[in-house]
Amino acid sequence: MARNTRKRYQKEILAIEDALTTSRDMNVNGLASAIKLCNDVIAKYSAHVADAGEGTEEHKALHGDGVLASVAAPYDLATLLARVNDITAKYTKHNTDAAAETPTYHKGKGTTRVLAATSEVTTLYGAITRLNDIKAKFKLHDADTAAHTTGGKHAVTEADAALGSAIKVTAGMQDVRLGDHVSWSILNGGSGGVTGVSAAAVDGGVIFTFSADPQDDAIISYMVGAQ
Repeated sequence: MARNTRKRYQKEILAIEDALTTSRDMNVNGLASAIKLCNDVIAKYSAHVADAGEGTEEHKALHGDGVLASVAAPYDLATLLARVNDITAKYTKHNTDAAAETPTYHKGKGTTRVLAATSEVTTLYGAITRLNDIKAKFKLHDADTAAHTTGGKHAVTEADAALGSAIKVTAGMQDVRLGDHVSWSILNGGSGGVTGVSAAAVDGGVIFTFSADPQDDAIISYMVGAQ
């Protein structure tokens, strides 16, 4: 009887890991807030560049090389990184024109608003840092009345992106469903010395919440069983 009971229990184990190192690429609030900010940047920057022509338009001509390759909303880390890198490249070109002695597209020479870095971002943390910088620099650029007819017409209003205290683990979780049982422990609190708060199964993954951002070096173990 005990042997049969054990076999039935084993069949209910949906996912198990004895030592998973956390990654900021899994950060729930980080991804959600970065996507929100990216969407606002895409909308406002695109409207800013398209504001071109005669009369009261912000630019004297459309800056084709400054137009984004896509205005589609990012929905995961891969699409977010692609959008952020495209915005970086196109904004950099647009800012370069604004700072020229004789701009091709801007009404006059403005103040340069150079990004802190323009290298390709490959992580969620990198995307968050870059988006917050783009927001700040683009706001100053957009408000520059020396380079534009009016200035301040297309300000980004979404809050800065920020990491949170929860991560979502999806690897090996394809059979996990909302309401399944999760047992977990922290083997190493990492450089942040985090402690555990909760673990909740969702369709295709588990959301682990810590006392603070677990960063890239906390280590956890877990087991997920069917409800």
